[in-house]
This record gives sequence, C-alpha cells and structure tokens, in this order.
Amino acid sequence: MELIEIEMSIHASVQDLGRYGYRALGVPVSGAMDRISAAYANALVGNDPREAVIEIVGGNFVFKVLRNTILAFTGAETRILVDGTPVEMWRPVWVREGSRIVVEPPRRGFVVYLAIAGGIDVEKIMGSYSTYYRAGFGGYEGRLLKPGDRIRGKPVDLEERWRTLASKTVPEHIKMRIPSSDRVVELRATRGIHADLLEQDLPKLLSSIYVVSEKSDRMGYRLEGPELEHAKSLGRLISVATDRGYVQVPPDGKPIVLMADAQTTGGYAVAIHVLPPDVDTLAQCAPGYRVKFVEVGMDEAIEIVRRYLAELENPRLVEIEEVWSEYY
Repeated sequence: MELIEIEMSIHASVQDLGRYGYRALGVPVSGAMDRISAAYANALVGNDPREAVIEIVGGNFVFKVLRNTILAFTGAETRILVDGTPVEMWRPVWVREGSRIVVEPPRRGFVVYLAIAGGIDVEKIMGSYSTYYRAGFGGYEGRLLKPGDRIRGKPVDLEERWRTLASKTVPEHIKMRIPSSDRVVELRATRGIHADLLEQDLPKLLSSIYVVSEKSDRMGYRLEGPELEHAKSLGRLISVATDRGYVQVPPDGKPIVLMADAQTTGGYAVAIHVLPPDVDTLAQCAPGYRVKFVEVGMDEAIEIVRRYLAELENPRLVEIEEVWSEYY
C-alpha cells in the first residue's frame, strides 16, 4: 500500500544495514552511513533493525502521509514539523493521513533517518534493500528519491504497536554520539595493513586535526589537513581488499576514510582502520567538521566492536522516564 508521497528531496535514499556476501563480486556493502541510528529508528517503530529506512542527507526533505502510520526520526539533530508543529526526534510519532511533514536542515550532525512502522516495501536485491545508486540498483528504482515518488509500506497493526511503543525512547549515549561543529571529533582507530610502510607518517596522522572536505560522499570522506609526505613516494600499491572505515592515503598525501559505498579493493596505502561505531559518528560530520584520529589497542578495539555489534543487532529501547547511559 502507498504510504507516503515525496514533495521535496535533495539527497535521500532507501537504505538498510547493508548488502553482505557479494564483495568478492565487486559489490559494495552500501547501507546506512550511520548504522546505529538507522537500527534505532527501526526499533522505535517496532521493526527488525534490518528493515529499510529512508536516509536523508542534509535535510530539506518534505513528504505527505497517505495513510495513518507510526514514524520515527533519528540521527542528526534537526527540526521535524508535522503540519507546522514540531515533534520530537528519537520517539515514535503517530501521524494521521493527509499530514505534511518537513525535515529541516540539521543543526547538529548531517544525516537523518526515517523509519516507518512495518517497514518500506521495496524489492530485496542480493539480500538487501539498500540503494547503490552508482550502479543503479536496490532501494527505490536504484536511485535517489525525487518529488512525486510514492513509497509503499508493509501491513502492520498500528494500534497494537502504538500501545507498546508510545512511551519509548533510546538510551542517552545514542543521542549524545551526534557530533557538533564546535568541537574536534575523535575517531578511534587501529593500525592498518600498510602501517609499517607509513611508519614515518603515522605520528603526524595521529596528532593532526583534519577537516571533512566538500568532496566527501557515501564512498569516502576526504580529509583536508597536513599531508603525509612519505605516503606520496609510495604511489599505488598492489590492490588489497578494502572496507568501511579503512583510511587510505593516496599519492597526494591526504587521508580518505572509506564509508558505506566503499569500493571492495584498492591500491592506496591503508594507514589505519577507524572502528565501526566511530565510522557512524564520522557519517554525521558535515563538510567543515574537524576530526582527529586516536589510536587504541587491539584488545580494547575488539571489546568496543563487540558491544557495538551486539547493540546493532538488538537495539534496547528505554522508557521515557528511565535514565540509561552507556558508552562504547
């Protein structure tokens, strides 16, 4: 059944938690840039965390609701208006048929997630609902959403879900991860597969502050800042497998952090690996945000990633009155 109609959309797409098992064929994982925000958006409307959501980059997203439904908005801090009235993020929202919803540009962070009770009804391709628009498949016709698109939803008992979810929200540590532009965002990382070739550059990489470039996209976030001089002499190396969070250093000496649509192999040196929860945080850094890498030991990294993956698979909602905080 058709559930919403898009009126304005600049850079929004249908995503889930990713397309796994096809990287050997050159197919990127794709999926949500900020995976934990996407998983919690689904949890707030009673969906499995792997259901499809709409990823809205930079706001400026307007749509009309065609049937009564329950929505949830997570991710970047922004103003959500339902028929001109602000509603809270990180909460389920009951929306009536005919309502017009506006997602304004974020005040803090960069990417907003919209989940719909029951899930978005699009075709699963290679086990995923995610859009990989560079190749034109997945999601909604393999492309970004545009005005006039009508999104279908899956059937669901709204009354029953509302009784269960109306008083729910997310733990404070999930909200607090969204970065602001007035601070330097720390990204925890372990040494990469070419760290030995970049031994002379690592101290600079790990002590410098970089700025997210305007040239960043879902494939990789380019960073502006001190150039890694030794990396320039390496040029291209024998291609190796690459993944989300790998920090490549091309011949210009400026780091690139691979993101959700990362290529499956690459010939640039891989200096460090950003931990998965901090790749989510980086996804929320708009161009101009400042970042800094912080090296952590392997044992600490394993524990951080273990806890993150457990929460990604099983997001834990809390009652509105409950105060619950935990950090990765």
